[in-house]
Amino acid sequence: MSSALAAPTASSPLPAPMLGSWLYGRLSPIEYYDRTSNKWMDASGATEIVTFAADGRYERTRLLSMTTYGCTSKLYIYEKGSVKIEGDRITYRPSEGMNKGYTCTPSNHWETTTINPETWVFRLEKNQAGADIMVMRNLKGDAEAHYGRYKR
Repeated sequence: MSSALAAPTASSPLPAPMLGSWLYGRLSPIEYYDRTSNKWMDASGATEIVTFAADGRYERTRLLSMTTYGCTSKLYIYEKGSVKIEGDRITYRPSEGMNKGYTCTPSNHWETTTINPETWVFRLEKNQAGADIMVMRNLKGDAEAHYGRYKR
């Protein structure tokens, strides 16, 4: 179910329905027991929380944890900056951030403060229960993420 997108106003560079915090994905904080290896393994999943402010600023946190055949890899990205809306496109323009993680073992880690701008196609909808949904699609059109309201 789609709803009309309210245009940005002079007082806010973002549409009013977009303001606030949004959550994508799921990451279980619970380990699991792998009967094949007889070991406890890290949970897997991906999540993102993004918060949009009326002044066009955003804060975004992403976490990916993946375990495959006893190899756990993690990626953590934090950024904040401003967003620019042009029609149905949103561009994240980070002013500061951090990207860090590791592959298979924490000793095989990396960390950088380089976060690149990203542009997505977006739309705001209501689901069948009437809850807000923000849909982000990459520019290639081959990946789409559905965000719900995040309440702490």
